[in-house]
Amino acid sequence: MSATATATAPCMDFGLSADEAGLVEIASRLFADQSSDERLVEVERSGASHDERLWAAVAQSGILEAVLPEAAGGAGLGITGLALVLREQGRRLGRIPLATTGVAALAIAALGGPAGALAGILDGTVRVAALLPETRSAIAATRRGSEIVLDGAVELGYLAPSATHHLVFFRSEGKTNVAMVPADRDGVDRDDWVGISGQRHAAVRFSDVRVAEDELIGPTGDAATWIRSRLLVAAAALQAGACQEAVRRTAAYVSEREQFGRPLSTNQGVAMRAADASIDAEAMELTMLDAAFHLDEGRNDARVAQGPLIAAWWAREAGVRVVHATQHLHGGMGADLDNPIHRFFTWVRELDVLWVAAEEIRQELGRVVADGSVS
Repeated sequence: MSATATATAPCMDFGLSADEAGLVEIASRLFADQSSDERLVEVERSGASHDERLWAAVAQSGILEAVLPEAAGGAGLGITGLALVLREQGRRLGRIPLATTGVAALAIAALGGPAGALAGILDGTVRVAALLPETRSAIAATRRGSEIVLDGAVELGYLAPSATHHLVFFRSEGKTNVAMVPADRDGVDRDDWVGISGQRHAAVRFSDVRVAEDELIGPTGDAATWIRSRLLVAAAALQAGACQEAVRRTAAYVSEREQFGRPLSTNQGVAMRAADASIDAEAMELTMLDAAFHLDEGRNDARVAQGPLIAAWWAREAGVRVVHATQHLHGGMGADLDNPIHRFFTWVRELDVLWVAAEEIRQELGRVVADGSVS
């Protein structure tokens, strides 16, 4: 994506560069081939924590190398490139922890992290879940000599059963730090549960878990905001892709389905609701890409602070409207679990509360707009 300079800040034109267009083409083809409706049913019925075949295909494709900075051997497409890939994943509802693992790779490359972790991510042997503080649960830390000891819990470990490592946000000495902790470390316990989307998540608890200094991401303590903003954009990208595909499928359905001798799409109420859903899905994508673009620009200004929150709010508020509309426009077929449209509904509703709900996002955005603070 390119920028047009202004007196205050660069503005994006939303046109893809040749590298970005090539990355989208690779991702679109990969997810279409590896994550069909039939494959989703197969993985769901297997009870697997993630689609191992799809994960291997992503690792072999070089997608994650493309988003890394050039200094780390990548093509420098950044969070914008990752968001474009995640949009394609969202279209196909690919059951892999690509959003969290991709953001972890970007963080390690930009801020520093455990030795060997980035190489493990790139070859597919490392999968990462992000454990962010929640309203009712969090992880705290104490110092014991050269080690950090973690205690506490996070109830929503999104896709945590599929992870080999946890990106753990914890409070220490009045600030939030981030560490990359192996999922099988002593003192880490996991209670798995199945979300409404059929994907597997977990409550993750830490009891006297020891973490070394070299397992921190960004040892200077600036990593938490950096990572969280990109996680919010990554989740918004998944929702945008899922909503766009739900709208596309719904448009095809109401154009083909006839009632009283004519297609449902000729009904004004149907056409208007589908149009509103399409506009919402477009706004989700534009706010998400705008936030990603400004994060990649590296500016330290209001657009960078506000952009991920705006994208997250749109993804949650508009996303719910979109999938309710697409489900309803399928009529009784929308309630049939053999119809793939229900998966888009459950995925987006599940992502609606990931890490922080829409109302909390709105309140945080209000504080940022009012005084520039980021909680």
